[in-house]
Amino acid sequence: MPNPPLAGLKILDLSSGPAGGLATMILADYGANVSRLPDPEYDALNDMPSARMWLRGKSTLGAIADEIEHSDVIVISHPNGHQRCDYEHCSAINPAVVYCEISAMGADSPMPMYEGVVAARAGRMNQMESILPGGGPCFAAVQVATHATAMNVVSGVLAALHKRRSSGTGERLSTTLVQGLMPHDVGASLALQLRAQNPRPPQPPRKGPPPVYMPTLNYHPVQCSDGKWLQLGNLLPHLFQSYMRAIGLEDQLEELPDNTEEVRDKILAMMQTRTRDEWMAIFVADGGVAAHPYLSPEEALEDPDMTENGHVVELSGVTQLGPLADLTVTPAKVTESGKSGDGWGAPARVQASDRAAPLKGVTVVELATIIASPLGASFLADMGARVIKVEAIGGDPFRNMGGQGSTRCNLGKESICVDLKSDQGQSIVKELIAKADILIHNYRPGVPERLGIGYEQLSAAYPQLIYVSANGYGPAGPGARRPSTHPIPGAAMGGAGYQAGGTPDELLDIADLREASRRLMSANEVNPDPNTAVVVCASALLGLAAREQTGEGQQIFVDMFGANAYANFDSMVNFDGKPERPGLGENLEGPHPLCRLYRASEGWIFLGIGREAEWRDFCAVTNSGWLEEYDFAGSLTGLTDRLSEHFAARPAKEWEDLFAPTSVACVVADQTTTAGFFFEQCKDDSPWMMPVLNPDLETYYRHRSMVSFENSDLPEGATEGAGGHADALMHELGYDENDVGRCFAEGVLWRPS
Repeated sequence: MPNPPLAGLKILDLSSGPAGGLATMILADYGANVSRLPDPEYDALNDMPSARMWLRGKSTLGAIADEIEHSDVIVISHPNGHQRCDYEHCSAINPAVVYCEISAMGADSPMPMYEGVVAARAGRMNQMESILPGGGPCFAAVQVATHATAMNVVSGVLAALHKRRSSGTGERLSTTLVQGLMPHDVGASLALQLRAQNPRPPQPPRKGPPPVYMPTLNYHPVQCSDGKWLQLGNLLPHLFQSYMRAIGLEDQLEELPDNTEEVRDKILAMMQTRTRDEWMAIFVADGGVAAHPYLSPEEALEDPDMTENGHVVELSGVTQLGPLADLTVTPAKVTESGKSGDGWGAPARVQASDRAAPLKGVTVVELATIIASPLGASFLADMGARVIKVEAIGGDPFRNMGGQGSTRCNLGKESICVDLKSDQGQSIVKELIAKADILIHNYRPGVPERLGIGYEQLSAAYPQLIYVSANGYGPAGPGARRPSTHPIPGAAMGGAGYQAGGTPDELLDIADLREASRRLMSANEVNPDPNTAVVVCASALLGLAAREQTGEGQQIFVDMFGANAYANFDSMVNFDGKPERPGLGENLEGPHPLCRLYRASEGWIFLGIGREAEWRDFCAVTNSGWLEEYDFAGSLTGLTDRLSEHFAARPAKEWEDLFAPTSVACVVADQTTTAGFFFEQCKDDSPWMMPVLNPDLETYYRHRSMVSFENSDLPEGATEGAGGHADALMHELGYDENDVGRCFAEGVLWRPS
């Protein structure tokens, strides 16, 4: 069996905490030799149960010695206590090094790398106000920014190494937790820009709590007769019809949409007539119903759709997440201890003036719809890859679902709409694939083969093709051929239930069922698609790295369960004596007195303290005497009540200003949403947004790349409509005007009239 794709790559890990830890763990899983130098000032960020997972596969250094000179990659987080490890020092010693910096909001910001602080500052907590009937910010339970930042490190490092193979040049790259939130602003900040360009008549300010919205029937949480809960995910009409038929309420389809609430109550009552397992047996046998149990992360580690797809391993009594993706030819080798190796080394020829984008020359063909895979492919385009989006006749359905999400998902791509059910259409797509390095699709198993683009059908002709298959459940397990949409992994991996404060165990009446299901669905954010997108991007680049080592392509499997298990990394481990995951409190304000939302005299603040030094600074600023009263590492009983009283004495903005010069992270948490935060960044000097042109819109601002490259120029990547590049692509393949016209006339090609 070939070596893992990164065998021999030498990495010096100077980071602290989960973002860098997860990234270098993934690189170690795929063969990299990772040496970790603990930071005495910030190593406490690794004192949590899941660190038993993210510290695997690494050796620990006592001193840095000559590691800088012989490292291919250095990963460092800010702030840190390391001496003489800045980029200028390291690159002077090793000009070919790929130097990756991680921070909360930029290397110059003193803000510690705590997910909660960025989630509060960037509006993520405030946008969850709909979970509670009374409104107000809620603690953001799923660490999506940390997850995405870890994947950005993996993708950015691999992209920089790809460029280094030809140029010989090193690279300085950086990413932040703020950039890790970008995938979760798929279209909302653009909608705010359009609203500003076309203002509506002034509306009176909203008074009182936010309006109450019930879940759509196809995305409903439901309770079964044993008190356990299922999440439905029947997005498309035929899936919802299959569900109603399976539960014996097909006749109620005629009552929709006029009598939605009556049908809702009948669904809720019907679901309480069987146990969760009985319903799931019916749905699995049907094959056309999207549903899955609400689970905790620990339960998810035993779910057959996790275990049978290789997402779970055990090392030294710790059950934990397995490899990020299944590279079928060069699989990961998960180990507890570190590896040895001399490093890849850079080519002798150095082109110091080469400012090409890291993935320039890489071609991707995307055959995918909606969000996860198309968004993942767009991240490759952000780093310079050419992405050709092959859409069905009529275009990707996401283009017609309202909102502006498809604009973000299709940034920087060329589009052609092809009838893949026709022989001519299949021939055209295969000609495009012949020019590609990477193919990404999100079809369910069996569909690519029926369309003539299955892996076995393509690999014989194109042995260097990297073939990424991304779907809901993965190729093995009971869900392999079943549909899945974003609420399914949100519930199955534990995030939604935790965010909602738990699922009620006692059987509820209809009124309470309606409220409990509303709360659960409000907590089940649209984060599983973006969580998967960043894994699709990283996995494709792992395949590219493998091909550069072996000369051969391969099939790669990615699924939403495995990707979202990584997004719930903080509790996705299990071992004897593992501490129980702390609850978020009755009002979902946070898991710990020093990691929590507090109501101020005006507004809300979030307090994030993760180190004893920060606690000391907090006590010094407040002059409270609490330092002598409370042991930071011991019991903090009663501190929540006392801090609540303390913070109620001043407005939130005053508290933020008071602590701004210190090491203490204390930020206003209720002034914006994530979309509003990025909308406020719509200015030319923003590090996170940039202006681009769009043929259908005025100039607008889009997110910059989630990874910044100091020595490379990245494309702007605007968007064009469905089929907008058909003529150019057909001419590139050698078809003349008559051929192209005939294909349009016969329906082989399509574009909007």
